[in-house]
Amino acid sequence: MNQHRTDIRQQAISGIMWTALTQILSEVIRFSIAVALARLVAPEEFGLIGMVTVFTGFANLFREVGFGSAIIQRQDIEERHLSSVFWFNVAAGLLLTLIVGACAPLIASFYDKPILIPLTLVISLNFTIGSVNVVHNALMNKKMEFRRLAMIRIGTILIGGVIAVIMAVNGFGVWSLVAKSVAAAITQVGIMWYLSDWKPRFIWSLDALRELLGFSLNLFGFRVFNYWMTNADNLLIGKYLGTASLGIYDRAFGLMRLPLDEVSGVLSRVMFPALSTIQRDKERIKGIFLKSNRVIALITFPLMIGLLVVARSFIIAIYGPKWEGVIPILQIFCIEGMGRSIGTTKGWIFLTQGRTDLMFKWGLFAGVVRIASIVIGLHWGVVGVAAAIVIGGYAILWYPAWVIPGRLINLSFREALANLRSPLWCSLAMALAVAGVGFMLPAHWPHWARLTAQVPFGIVLYALLIHIFGIRAYREMRELAAEQWQVRFSRSKDTKTPA
Repeated sequence: MNQHRTDIRQQAISGIMWTALTQILSEVIRFSIAVALARLVAPEEFGLIGMVTVFTGFANLFREVGFGSAIIQRQDIEERHLSSVFWFNVAAGLLLTLIVGACAPLIASFYDKPILIPLTLVISLNFTIGSVNVVHNALMNKKMEFRRLAMIRIGTILIGGVIAVIMAVNGFGVWSLVAKSVAAAITQVGIMWYLSDWKPRFIWSLDALRELLGFSLNLFGFRVFNYWMTNADNLLIGKYLGTASLGIYDRAFGLMRLPLDEVSGVLSRVMFPALSTIQRDKERIKGIFLKSNRVIALITFPLMIGLLVVARSFIIAIYGPKWEGVIPILQIFCIEGMGRSIGTTKGWIFLTQGRTDLMFKWGLFAGVVRIASIVIGLHWGVVGVAAAIVIGGYAILWYPAWVIPGRLINLSFREALANLRSPLWCSLAMALAVAGVGFMLPAHWPHWARLTAQVPFGIVLYALLIHIFGIRAYREMRELAAEQWQVRFSRSKDTKTPA
């Protein structure tokens, strides 16, 4: 038993390390490509893609109906489950391509943008392309094959991005963004099939699908409603405020998500399959959950608060003056990003405990609050939408969002908040100091020079604060790094020792 627990722990740690390295490299590539495209493609054209993806993203949920997560969560998975899910996904992908293609004129009519018809028709091909790798992806995650997943992720981003930039340089505009999406889907399927050990068989079993449905249907229901909850802003902004407003809003939201994807996303991809193996040990899950949130807060809190302070210089220096409208929206979303970075981890509890039914019910309530906030905020433009989302999220949703899943692992609201206190105070102290430096710098300095002065100062100061005050998450990360160094040093030494 102890050996099994050690093996799972080492697999999880190795997975986090691989996923983190992959995430850093992939985000560097993704960010570089995004900056290049932002300078080559107008905000209005980004807005056009945002309009299409509101609908295609929703349709994409029907491609696998939660079966991928069910494969990861279920302990006794068999070939009949895997092959049946595969053929279901292929059929669903083909059907969705036809349905979305047929709806292209309706989407264009909704926004009164005829160009959306050909854009939607091409993007709808992604449903068929992506349907053939859902099972492969689930199995790689279940087996914690994070090295292979790393290769796939980086290859997908790099090839799709390079194609998009080449097309944008040659004046293809919005079509370069479409090509990026389709090329990435084809690349992902090709690499995943090449690296995967599993191949589908001609097996079809309705009983096998039904055995997975209890978990997957509730998860699917949550994802459907959660999708519209999180994309209602794009839908309504595109409809009532136009493509330029949507392009600016979407850029701000994407920048806010970067630290979340870098940190929370890394842990989520590893923790769900890892915690599923110990789903009955609630006390252990609680300890791992709290430790993970401490680490996430240690990293994302200073990133979000620091970005809020230097937002103006960051946007103008990196993206250029035409994206200046992003600045106030990004600053508001930085406040949202702090809560979101740790909020996403609560899904681990619902999933590992098999309570997707409770997850679905919570999603319904949270969705109503968010959509109501967006509708109210529209009266004040895109800035009003961002502000309303943040106010509604913290004032109404924050408390129950912790209490409901917390009961499943005996975690109290007070414990959850106290767990985040130290990183928050150190981040606030750092941000105030960085803002002070900004006020003291000469007003005529260019924005890139201000960033060069403020960002390194903030990093050094925050590092000193967490070290001096001995922040628990910082100590835990140091201890883990020392332990892993010792483990790898010992393995290297054993390998070199002759038999």
